Amino acid sequence: MTQASVSEQAYQTLRAAILRGRYAPGERLTSVRLANELNVSRTPIRAALARLKSEGLVDSSDGHAAWIPPLTVEVVEEAYEIAEALESMLVARVAAVASEEGVEQLRATVAAMERAAEDGDQAAWAEADERFHHLIEVWAGRALAASMLERVGTVIDRVRFLSLNLHPEGASLSAREHRGVLEAIESRDAEAARERHAAHLRRVREENVTFLRQSFPLGSPPVAVAPIPRATTKESTE
Repeated sequence: MTQASVSEQAYQTLRAAILRGRYAPGERLTSVRLANELNVSRTPIRAALARLKSEGLVDSSDGHAAWIPPLTVEVVEEAYEIAEALESMLVARVAAVASEEGVEQLRATVAAMERAAEDGDQAAWAEADERFHHLIEVWAGRALAASMLERVGTVIDRVRFLSLNLHPEGASLSAREHRGVLEAIESRDAEAARERHAAHLRRVREENVTFLRQSFPLGSPPVAVAPIPRATTKESTE
C-alpha cells in the first residue's frame, strides 16, 4: 500500500470515528496514540489530522496532537440555519437543471435510505443521507455554495449520529421527507423542492436543538462510543 493510500485510509477511518462519537469533545488525540490504534505510522496520522482540522472536525496546535471541539447548542442551531438557506437553494436548482442521470442517482440514494430505515441499519442510513446531500451539491453545480456548506456539514454530520442513537425512529420520518423532496425534483418543481427541503431541515433543527437544550444545559452532549477499526499491517514510514 502506498503512502498516499495509507494516509487516505487513516483519514477516512478517523473521520468516521469522530462522526460516530468514538472520541469525546476535548479528548486529547496524540499521533502516537492514533498510530497505535490504527496500526500505522505517525506520518499518515499527521496528514489525516491536518485534513480533519481543515474541515473543523478537530482542533490542534501542532501536527502531533489534536482534540475534538465541543458541539454546542449555538453551533448546531447556526449550522442548520445556514444549511436551510444554502442547501434549499441548491435543491431548487437541482430540480431545474439536473440531468436524468443526476435524478436517478438521487432516486437510488433515497431508496437506500428507506431500506436502511426499515432494516434499522443506522450506519447504512447515515451513509445514504450523507450521499443525498453530497449529490445535491454535485448536481446543483454551484461550487461556491458547496464550499460554504462543507464546514456546516461537519457539524450536521456529528449531530446526525447523535440523533440516530437517541431517536432511531427518526430515520423513517427523514426518509419520507427526502422522498418528498425527490418527488418535487422529479416533477421539476423547483419551488416545491425548496420548500420541502427547508421544512425538513427546520424540523430536524428544532428537534435537535430542543433536545440538546433540555438535556445538556451545562455543556456538550455525551458521545456514544463505537469501536475504531484497526489496520492489519504497519504501512509507510515515520
